[in-house]
Amino acid sequence: MDPELKWVIGIAVSLSTAFTAAIIGAFRSLAGRISQSNKDLHTRVDDVKEKYVRRDDLDNHIRRIEKGIDELKKENQQNHKQVMEILASRK
Repeated sequence: MDPELKWVIGIAVSLSTAFTAAIIGAFRSLAGRISQSNKDLHTRVDDVKEKYVRRDDLDNHIRRIEKGIDELKKENQQNHKQVMEILASRK
């Protein structure tokens, strides 16, 4: 084999090896960053789960509050009718 051809093949193999190593390194670096981001995201999700109340736990309390508001609204309407009747009878 011609020495120049051996030299060209050697350079091509060296460059392809370096290129492959660079791509593998880049993918490993990217995978590491994605993995770290996932860990951070899961930490934040777990934090939210621990610190905040689930919606279905609040439903009973919200229904009770809404029932109380409805009762106050009805009572207020009855009081308003009584006041209007009294004012109408004075005329």
